[in-house]
Amino acid sequence: MQAAEFKRPSRDRVEAILLSMRRLRVGVLGDPCLDAYWLADMTQSELSLETPHHPLPIVEERYSPGGAGNAAANLAALSPSRVAMLGVLGEDWRGELLTEALATMGVTLDGIVRSTGRITHAYIKPLRKGYSDVVYEDPRLDFENARPLPDRDEESLITSVLHAAPNLDALCICDQFDYGCVTERVRQTADALGGEGLLVVADSRKRAGFYRHAIIKPNEKEAAEYYPEAAPEEAALAFSKRNGKPALVTVGADGCFASDGMRVWRIPAIRVKPPLDTVGAGDTFLAAFTLAAAGGATLPEAAFMGNLASSVTIRKIGVTGSATPSEILSAYDSLPE
Repeated sequence: MQAAEFKRPSRDRVEAILLSMRRLRVGVLGDPCLDAYWLADMTQSELSLETPHHPLPIVEERYSPGGAGNAAANLAALSPSRVAMLGVLGEDWRGELLTEALATMGVTLDGIVRSTGRITHAYIKPLRKGYSDVVYEDPRLDFENARPLPDRDEESLITSVLHAAPNLDALCICDQFDYGCVTERVRQTADALGGEGLLVVADSRKRAGFYRHAIIKPNEKEAAEYYPEAAPEEAALAFSKRNGKPALVTVGADGCFASDGMRVWRIPAIRVKPPLDTVGAGDTFLAAFTLAAAGGATLPEAAFMGNLASSVTIRKIGVTGSATPSEILSAYDSLPE
C-alpha cells in the first residue's frame, strides 16, 4: 500500500511541541524494574582457597530505573508538569533503591503499591574489566515474579489507577511480564479509561491486541502475531481501524508506520553512527510520543518526536538513558538538510 507523504516538522514546530509538554500530567502503569550494573575489577581477583574459581571483586555499583520505571524516567526528563508512577513493588532492598531513584527524578510515587507477596523486578548486569579498557558483560541475573499478582494487590492497584486518572492528561501502559502487575482486570480498567476520553498509549510485548481503546505500538514481530499475512504498514492500518484509535508499528532501524485508520505514514528513523546501545529506546519513544500527542501534535509529528528522542538515547552506551528537550533539539540541529 502507498504510504502518505511525511514532511519533517520545522525546528520551530519541534520546539513548540517540547514546550507544550511542560503543562502536561502523565501516568505510567506497569512494573518498575531496577537496572543494576556491578563492575568487577579482575586485576584484584585471587583464586579462592575453597573453590576453583576467581571471585568477582565489585568496585563500582550503578543503579537506575528500568521497565516501566525507565518509561517514567524518560517522561520526567522531558519536564512535564507531573509524572505519576502506578505499579507494584516488593518490600525489598531493590524496591527501596528504585523508589529513591524515581523520587530523585521528580516522579510521584503515591500510586505505588508495596507488597509483601511480590519481589521487585530487577536486572543485575555484572561487568568485568582487566588491565585494558575493554569491559565485558557477564550473563544477567534476573529477579522476576513467577506467580500471579495477589488479589489484594490487584485491587489496590486498580484503586490507584482510578484515583489518578481524573488528574492525568495521558496514561502510558508498559505491559511486559507474564506475571506482572498489568493483569487482565488492571488492563481492562486502564483500557476503559481510553474509551472515556483519556489518551492511553499501550506498549505490550504479548497483548497488544487485547487493548481496544488505546493507541498501541507493537513492533513488527508483535504485530505479526495478530496479522501474520500483513506488512507492517497494513497491520498499523488494521489495528487503527479495529480500535478507532491511532496505531503504530515500529520497524527497528527503519523507524515506524503510523496510521489514523484512513492513512498510513512511514516515519523514518534518525540515522545514528555506531557505537549504539538500543536498550531502553522503546521507552524513550513511548515517552516522547505520548507527551507530543497529548500536547496537540499530529500523529506523524508525535511519531517523529519519538524517533528523534530515541536517536538521543541510543548514543548513550551502557545505560538505560533518557533524552532532555535540549538534547532533542541538538539532535534535530544535526539532521541533514
